[in-house]
Amino acid sequence: MAGMLNSLFREFRRRKSIAVPQFVLHPASDGSAADGQVLGVVEELGHELAEQGIRCARVKPCARSESELHPRVRALHLLQELCGKKPGPGREPCVEPDPWEGGRGQYKPYVFPRSDLLATIEDAVAREARENGRASTEELLKRLNGKGWRPGGTHWATRLRGQAMDASKTLPALLIAVIAVVVADKPWYVTLGFVAAAFALLIVLSVLPGRAPVLLVLRREIRWFLGTTYLNQGPRAERGERGTWRLLRLWPPGSVRQRVEAVARDLRDSGLLVDGWPDEAAEDAQRRHLQLRVHALREDLRDAHAARSLDLRGRKRPTPPVLLLAPAGRDDGSIELIKAISDIRSVRSELDPLLLIAAVGRDDVGELQSSFEAPLPAQPMTGPVSDIPEYADWNRSRRVNQSPSTRGSTLPWVLRIPLSDEWLREARTGRRRITPAVRPRWTWLWSSPALVLLLSAAALGLWFYDAHLGERYCAGGLSGVNRDSERVRIGGNDPECVGVATGSVSFPEAGKVQKLIRTANKQIRRQDHVTVVYAGPLSGSTQGQLTKGLQELRGVHLAQRSINEESSVKLRVLVANGGRDMYAQKTMARHIIQLADRDKSIVGVVGMGRDMTDSDDVQEMYRKADLPVVSSTNSGTHMARYPNFFGLAGTDEWQNDQLRLIANQLVPAPERGRAVVLARDHGKNSHDQYTKEQKRYGGEMLADAGYQVDSLPDYKLSNGQPVLDRQIEAVCAEEEVPQALYFAGRSEDVTPLMKGIASNDRCNREKIAVLAGDDLSKARFGEGTHVAKNVTIYHLVLTALEQSLPGSIFLGRLDKLEDEGKADDLGLTMDEALQKDGVSSKLDDGQTALSHDATEVLHRAAESDGQARSRAETWAALRQTDFTSLATGRINFTEGADDTGHRFAVSIVKVTNRDGRDNDRKILCSRQAGPGKALTEEECSVE
Repeated sequence: MAGMLNSLFREFRRRKSIAVPQFVLHPASDGSAADGQVLGVVEELGHELAEQGIRCARVKPCARSESELHPRVRALHLLQELCGKKPGPGREPCVEPDPWEGGRGQYKPYVFPRSDLLATIEDAVAREARENGRASTEELLKRLNGKGWRPGGTHWATRLRGQAMDASKTLPALLIAVIAVVVADKPWYVTLGFVAAAFALLIVLSVLPGRAPVLLVLRREIRWFLGTTYLNQGPRAERGERGTWRLLRLWPPGSVRQRVEAVARDLRDSGLLVDGWPDEAAEDAQRRHLQLRVHALREDLRDAHAARSLDLRGRKRPTPPVLLLAPAGRDDGSIELIKAISDIRSVRSELDPLLLIAAVGRDDVGELQSSFEAPLPAQPMTGPVSDIPEYADWNRSRRVNQSPSTRGSTLPWVLRIPLSDEWLREARTGRRRITPAVRPRWTWLWSSPALVLLLSAAALGLWFYDAHLGERYCAGGLSGVNRDSERVRIGGNDPECVGVATGSVSFPEAGKVQKLIRTANKQIRRQDHVTVVYAGPLSGSTQGQLTKGLQELRGVHLAQRSINEESSVKLRVLVANGGRDMYAQKTMARHIIQLADRDKSIVGVVGMGRDMTDSDDVQEMYRKADLPVVSSTNSGTHMARYPNFFGLAGTDEWQNDQLRLIANQLVPAPERGRAVVLARDHGKNSHDQYTKEQKRYGGEMLADAGYQVDSLPDYKLSNGQPVLDRQIEAVCAEEEVPQALYFAGRSEDVTPLMKGIASNDRCNREKIAVLAGDDLSKARFGEGTHVAKNVTIYHLVLTALEQSLPGSIFLGRLDKLEDEGKADDLGLTMDEALQKDGVSSKLDDGQTALSHDATEVLHRAAESDGQARSRAETWAALRQTDFTSLATGRINFTEGADDTGHRFAVSIVKVTNRDGRDNDRKILCSRQAGPGKALTEEECSVE
């Protein structure tokens, strides 16, 4: 016997579709001793199954008198207890505790939802019978609704807990949540409140007395109850169904009512719910309900071993469930249970995993005489179960005898095995082991511990990834990272946010102006518009490093405010940061281009005001992306070769041509004077191209003017401060102090230079002229930057505001901003902006005016007859640009302009020490952009 079970278990583990027989063991000869020996064999087999961890349910003899209950009533009680229902009051349990438990290696306990549904209907029918006699179907449905269609669901707290944990409620609630989040344009707390209210409403509607639970039909037991064809076979059940009930309806009024009524009618007619001996005339109803009960048990077990389930429970349960009936007699209901299982298996075509082993006495085996008999062979049984002759013969007989033509006359699923006295004697001396129930190891990879481990590892990985995203990008994490900007570490300093400020990203140093820009962007809404990206330095460690970016951003927003009020094509501005001194401009450009690929309204870039060593690479990136660049202050001479670059600032070479007017006046005659060139060394990782070009063109200019030029070693920075001791000694150690010093550094380095010259006894006795390019226009002379007594500084400004500002649209917009009381927001109040001589104290460096003009020019090129142009059309239109009355004068990018593309605006400023404490700043000469004569030495006389 153990050999056949091992073969059957082996076939079962291989997931082969095999018919599992109902083994009935009985003595081959008469005698009460033989009955006891057969019972001992089955009990020993049960202990062996339990030791090997195989799921087993054992039926034990009941102490109650055999004459009190009908065998079919006892069979119903057995089925109820096998599915977990406790026996009624005064009735001893006939099934050992914890049926189907198995060993530790078994996967989860069995659940019996279909059997519980029938138990709920049985309880409702029994209660109605005790209270009201024969109740109507409507009253029965009302009682079922009150119980929530679950056993033990009468208490409201139990029902509420069950409904809250019921997947048929939680899944629709989650679906509603997803729809609410996707569709609703509301704050998160409104969405969360709506989802909570919907979930609470589902639960409340499910526990209201007399009402069917919402979405009841989603339960698997209800779907089975509606879909099984077994209930259609009853002679009294109606056949009004057309397929399984559609899931879109909350409550099926027809099919469930018919099926509940059919089950209730069988229960009432059979008398199975009443202890005693029901009328034998109700035998058909009794058999129908017993078979329905067995059918539900079979379906629950089939579902418990489904191989294609989401949790792979069929793969994790390597052995079939075993039902031991020891002893199985005529009066205890066991024989009726064996018959019911065989009958329902004959009616249904599905194979189920239930393995039944019964020990039947010699006196009772006659009830099973119509079953197949196969004596055990003398030799041990090995190999596949299909190759065992006894099993193969039984299987062939089963296929024939379960046909409709022989229904009722045979028990085809019962395999009777008579045990001879000799076999029983041998069984006492030798014991054959049963193969343990070993769960496949690979299934642990698809289990709760593995899931917890995987989720923990995933959570840890996601935590690290979220931290990585937080360190790399400026805003967001896993829930929604903003990839338009990222954190970049420049020169060993703290990370800076570089890229385009979209979403919640903001650059704190430019936060106030950026907030104004975003407010203006929101006011555009769905109106026709174009988008311009301002790209400049908007982060750093000192305010001096931020002056350029803030000044330019003010000019951009001033143009945006006025354009959006005056033009039908609105201007949307995005702000991009290239990092301190634009050292990360390549990263910034990459983000701008990626955003422009997604946003076709972006027509160009404004700013890019620093000339760096990677400016050529960046400009090539913009050219390939078809993005025109209108630069405000980039003075790189080499930039003019890019067709998409349009600069408003005079080039470094052109600037030094203007400074030659001053150098020519300072050179002593007839002897050649001495001049030195001093430039900043930014280090190996420096990208600053401006100082290199200024040093080159400044030295050439002084040499052409007749000076004997010495190039000093470049000074370095230490903790952001220039170290000029060596250079000052080189300047002042010579016998002849230089008459001219060309300063190719940055504006923030002027103060240390002046202090070094003033502290040197030889230098401070000689007059020295310092010449510099446009970067010194950012120096705030008199506000922390002072000039040595013996030094006169000549530097350039890239605008001529005293000429072009009066009557320009720039001044008109400043006036309007002042009248509206909004100038303080931008930090450009007219009282502070304009002095009596017409020169702006906050605009004298030209940064704001140039960025304003660049924004105005780009928008005009992107708009035509009240319609927005495409990016390519804007680029082409810029080639035809010829605008007047701008802050810097006339902007002309047409081919008819002069050899520089257009005449640049310029001012030459002279700064001297007035009385040892104050500085005297004076514009020597200037000219606005546009056609006109070049500056002369007479206009720019140093005297």
